[in-house]
Formats: sequence, structure tokens, C-alpha cells
Amino acid sequence: MKKMILISLLLIFCVVVKAQQRPPIMIGVSPAATFNKQYPAGAFDINICPVAIQVPIINNLDIRFLGLVYYGFRNYGSAIINIGGEIALPYHFDFDNKQKSISKGLFIGPGVAYTRNVHYLHRNTAIFIEPGYHFLFNEKFSLIIDFQYGRKFFKYDDGAKLTQNHYGVKLVLGWWI
Repeated sequence: MKKMILISLLLIFCVVVKAQQRPPIMIGVSPAATFNKQYPAGAFDINICPVAIQVPIINNLDIRFLGLVYYGFRNYGSAIINIGGEIALPYHFDFDNKQKSISKGLFIGPGVAYTRNVHYLHRNTAIFIEPGYHFLFNEKFSLIIDFQYGRKFFKYDDGAKLTQNHYGVKLVLGWWI
């Protein structure tokens, strides 16, 4: 946990240092819902903190942060289920881009997500690859659609461990400032 916090702070520091050169920054939302076959009938989770921040690092390579706070709707008592975040490094195949500018087009990149499940008492770490497409509409508004595939590692508070496939579809609506 302490290592993840330290790595996150280091990455945020790098983004702040790079931001001193004032590349464009995308501020957006990433609405998400989770439906899981292991959940009770009718149960689902919604991300109530869908904040997305994306910043160009170097030519065609961005860093994206997503907030993850899932509220679980249950028949027997709804509550906050997961708290965490996600970091991805999308590389855009825009070969005309020779400077740090607004990203667009086809991309692929690695990512990692970390959450603490406060309801079912475990930690999740997901490592994935993320291909997608970044639609840029008017130099101010973006729509990002991507697919994630990788592995998810669960570590339960009682010491049990579990590994599963990780997959998901992401949608990010963003405004460049």
C-alpha cells in the first residue's frame, strides 16, 4: 500500500513538473458501472468519482489518471464498495505530432489500477493493456473509447489470494484546457 502511494505521488510530481512547461491538460469524466455475475441478483456498482486527468508527457505519449470510488447498489444495504485509482500510458499513433499537443487517434498502452474493497475486505491490483481510439472534436472536447485486457490480483484480509482475467470498456469525456 505504501509503495503504491509513493509511486502515485512520484507520478503526480512528474506530471506537475511537466505541467510547468504548460502542455494542454484534459480534465474529464469517466462514467462506469460494474455488473458482476458473483454479485447478488440485481446488484451493481457505479463510479461516483469518475474524474479523469490526461497530460501529454512526450511526443504521442500521455499519462492518464482516473479516480475510482464505486458505490454498490444492493438489496440488503447499499454502500461504498471500492476506493482507488488507475494510471494508464496511452501511446497515440499520430506520426504528424512532433510536439506535446492534444492527443488524437488510435492508441495503445499499459495501465495499472489499484483499489481497496472496503465491503468485501480485499485489495485489487489490475495490470492491463489498453487499445482504443481518441476522438478529438474541436481542439477542446475529446471522447476516448478503449478496451482493457489483463490480469487482476486479489489479496483478501484473511490472507487468501486469487487471480482472474481483467477486462473492461472505458469511456472518457474530456475538455482540454
